[in-house]
Amino acid sequence: MGKRAAVAVAGLVAAAGAVTAAVYGGYGGESDGDGTDSVESVTVGGGERHVIPSPEAGQRELLLSDLAALDPTVTADEDAAVESARWLCVDIRQGRPEDEVRDAAAQRFRVTWEQSAQVLDAVRGTFC
Repeated sequence: MGKRAAVAVAGLVAAAGAVTAAVYGGYGGESDGDGTDSVESVTVGGGERHVIPSPEAGQRELLLSDLAALDPTVTADEDAAVESARWLCVDIRQGRPEDEVRDAAAQRFRVTWEQSAQVLDAVRGTFC
């Protein structure tokens, strides 16, 4: 790798680190004051509607159980399933039309339109 390429890669890594730190609140050593730093929920923009929620351990297990009951392939990658559920919750909180949210659920989880309603029930019923 040439010197220019190495410098470019180092710059990209530094920029990615700064963005990650800023998003997760750790940039500059700031804390929420309770002595614990958490990345469970990340605020995008402002207000409650823009918080990207994350299920607690028990909620995660219940969510994955509900989704697996619908179709076991949906939870083959548990982390991806939870991440998709988190983004569906954002859509729900932003007040997007139900049909649009169901379309997103069908696409994210690769399920039928009918199953997308059950996916949303699982998301709403566990942590959203």
